[in-house]
Amino acid sequence: MKNKSKNNFLKAIFDKPLLFHIIVWLLIILVLSWLTSLNGNWPYTFYLLNMLVAVPPMILFNYSMAWLSGKLMLKEKQYLLFSFSFIAMTSFCALLIPVMNHWFFFGMIYPRIFEPSPWFNWRHVPQNLIILWFPFFIFLLKTLFENWFQSEKEKLVIENKRLLAEIQLMKIKLHPHFLFNTLNNLYAMAKVNSESTPDYIMKLSEIYRIMLYECNKDFYSVNDELCLIRNYIELEKIRYDERLKLNMKIPEYIDNNLLIPPLLLFTFVENSFKHGCRNDLKNPFIDISVSVDNEFLYFHSLNSLPRNSNIENNKGGIGLDNTRKRLELIYENEYLYEYKVSENQYEVNLKIPNLRES
Repeated sequence: MKNKSKNNFLKAIFDKPLLFHIIVWLLIILVLSWLTSLNGNWPYTFYLLNMLVAVPPMILFNYSMAWLSGKLMLKEKQYLLFSFSFIAMTSFCALLIPVMNHWFFFGMIYPRIFEPSPWFNWRHVPQNLIILWFPFFIFLLKTLFENWFQSEKEKLVIENKRLLAEIQLMKIKLHPHFLFNTLNNLYAMAKVNSESTPDYIMKLSEIYRIMLYECNKDFYSVNDELCLIRNYIELEKIRYDERLKLNMKIPEYIDNNLLIPPLLLFTFVENSFKHGCRNDLKNPFIDISVSVDNEFLYFHSLNSLPRNSNIENNKGGIGLDNTRKRLELIYENEYLYEYKVSENQYEVNLKIPNLRES
C-alpha cells in the first residue's frame, strides 16, 4: 500500500510539468552550490546565493536549447544548425554568468571589500560550463525517456491491433474449415437416407446458432464453448453408432463469468474425430475431459490413430495450427500446451489461465 501511494505521488509530480521543473531546479541549485563549496573557504550560504544569481543564464540556456532541440533535431533534423546554436548559446550564457556575478553578486549582495578583480576569469570557464550543461543533460535525459516511453506505448497499441486482427482472421479461417467437414457428413448421411439426418440437422443448427451470434466476439462464455462441444460430439455419436468408444467428462455448467476465445477447445475435439476416428476402421476411441479450478482451465483429449497417420507431419492441419497461434497471441507465456503422438494414439493436454468478465 505504501509503494502504491509512493508511485501515485511520483506520477502526480511528473504529470504536472511546473511542479516537476520547480523541484528539479531546487535540487540543481542545492547540488551545484554544494559542489562549488567543496574547495572554498566561505560559508555554504555564500555559494548558494552565488548560484541563485547564476539561475537566469541557466534558465535562458536550458529552455532555449530545449526548444531548439525539439524544433531543429527532432522535427527538422537540422543537426548542424543545432550544433552551431548550442555553441553560440553556450558562449553567450557562459559570458553572462560572470557578468551577473560581477554586477549583482559582488556589486550588490557581497560588495567587494578586497582588491578589485576583472569580471572575467578564464579559470572559471569550466565551472560555468558545468553550471550550464548539468541542468541541460538532466532535462535531455527526461525528454529522451519520455520519447522512449511514448514510442513503446505506440508500439504496444500497434501490436495489440495487429494481434486482434490476426485473431479475427484465424476465426474466419476456422468457420469455413468446420463447415466443410460438417457438410461432408450431412451429404454422406442424406445419400443413404439415414433416419438420423433430421437430428443431425438440428444439432448442426444449434452449433451454428452459437457460431453466428457468439463466435464473432473476441471472448465468450466457457459454457457456450462446452455446449458447442457437446452438440458436436452428439452428432459424431450418431454417425459412429456403437463402433466408437467414447469417454466424455465435461461439466454441464460452470461459472458464467469465465471466458474463453471462441472455438479454442472445440478445434481439439474436432481434430480428434477428423484425424483419428474417421480414419480408424477398427476400434476407434476418444477420451475428452474438461475441468476448472480457481486459476486454470484444463483440457485433455486422447484419441486413437490409424496406422500410417500423417498427423505428426502436419500437426493437425489448419485448425490446430491456427489454435496454436491463438494460444500464443492471447495467453503468451501463461499457457501450457503439449501433444504426444504414438503409434496408435494422439494425446493433447492444455492448461490456460482463467479469464473472467470484469
